[in-house]
Order: sequence, then structure tokens, then C-alpha cells
Amino acid sequence: MRSEGKFYDDKNFPRGFNRSGVFTISEASVLENYGRTMRALHEGAAQPIDESETQFLAEILGQQAAVSEFGKCWLKYLNHTNHKARSYTLCVSQRSSNSAYGDDDDTDGDSSDSDLDY
Repeated sequence: MRSEGKFYDDKNFPRGFNRSGVFTISEASVLENYGRTMRALHEGAAQPIDESETQFLAEILGQQAAVSEFGKCWLKYLNHTNHKARSYTLCVSQRSSNSAYGDDDDTDGDSSDSDLDY
């Protein structure tokens, strides 16, 4: 596979592939050194020029099982960049005015303490 310079993805991996915790050292090296070519082949901006690039394209398009280091690495990269990360939020709703903490007591509205025996 040809190398067209260093490949970086600062949007998804701002600290680099090595420090992301996602890729092994060898995978990070493959992405960094061959990522531009792999991306161009994947997007159709470049055509394969040798057998390894043809095999890579077949692997990432699902025409054959990913067995090459390039195919496995690029599919792993796509898996981590194309799926939205799950995010969780806490929903807070306002209680109605007649809640257990508000006006639902059993009194008749008279707030005097005359019913109490001392």
C-alpha cells in the first residue's frame, strides 16, 4: 500500500491514534502512515494501483472477509468514527402543584392549631 504522508484525525482522536486507547501501537502506525491512501480508496477519490489496495477495497466494501492488517485496521477506525457515542442525560420534570409535597394534605384548609390538645 502506498503512503501519501501522515494521516491525522484531530476531530475524533485529538490526542492521536497512539494515545486514544482504541488502537494498538501497530494499528496506530498503519493508520498514521497509510490512512490518507485508505481514506481516498474508501471515498472513491483514488483507484487501487496494486493487489494489496484491490484486496483492501474488497475487504472494506464487504466483498470478502477482512484478513489484511489494512482492512482490519480501517474497519476498526470506521467503527469508532461512524457510530455516535451514546450519551445519557438526566431528565428533570416539574411536579404539578398538587403533589405529595404540596397541597395534598388532609386538612380542611384551616391552619390554626385549635384542634390540638395540650
